[in-house]
Amino acid sequence: MRRLAPIITTICIVILALSGCTGAAATNEPPPDPAQLLKQATDNILAVNTLKIIVDRTGADYVLKTDIGSAIFNRMEAQYVAPNLMQAKAKVTLSQLPVEIEIYARDDDQWWRIVGTNWARQTFLPGFNPRALLAEQDRGLRAAFASLENVKYVGDEQLDDGTPVYHLTATADGDKISWMMLYLVQISGATTIDVYIDKDKKLPQKLVVVQPSTATDKVKATTWDMEFYDFNAPPKLTPPTDSEATPESTAEATPEATLESTVEATSEPTEESTVEATVEATAEATTSP
Repeated sequence: MRRLAPIITTICIVILALSGCTGAAATNEPPPDPAQLLKQATDNILAVNTLKIIVDRTGADYVLKTDIGSAIFNRMEAQYVAPNLMQAKAKVTLSQLPVEIEIYARDDDQWWRIVGTNWARQTFLPGFNPRALLAEQDRGLRAAFASLENVKYVGDEQLDDGTPVYHLTATADGDKISWMMLYLVQISGATTIDVYIDKDKKLPQKLVVVQPSTATDKVKATTWDMEFYDFNAPPKLTPPTDSEATPESTAEATPEATLESTVEATSEPTEESTVEATVEATAEATTSP
């Protein structure tokens, strides 16, 4: 037994040494280069044929200027189909009422409507062309991701759904990253950005953009949570049909008519109008021969 003791001790030391070497190798794995990782993720997303985007706003309000009035942007869900199609639904607050606006774009042609009404063939997003989202060098997601500065690697993390991701941080000028939100939202000023990149697919999965200058003592800074998903999934667009679309000349002549007519069409007759109609009918009956 005394002769076996040194042998057993030696075996234990070897096993511990090997275990220590294995652990050290995993711990000392160099982190990814953040700039190269971001470039790879950008190249990969530019190569997809379809994708969906969700944008949620929290914190200070963002006011969206539209032809039907100023609206507070709350949420957007969009689908892009290469090379030139995009359809989106935006939830906004208009005159203190929740309204859902739907937009369909094919190259420079655009249609929009308040959900539940007819389509109007009319420019809703000036300067927006779906083809620019992934295909052009100086616009779209390519330009937006290229504008990120001070890119740093934070660590390996998991999203709420369990997806393993690389977490990066960066800064950028707001006006240079508006294409991330399909140009429906055009922000300005300095921003801080958290980027989450799928470790396996090397595709951007989530971005969190914060506008620090919008914070007040009572309201937190405007924060945009963006999710990219369903890469290369079969498209599910519902384009406007000829029977639904309002002619462009009509839409341009009455840009505010859509919302107004929708409200009027669902309003109950007022007491005043009922009384006036009754008085007029009585008067006509009295004066008739």
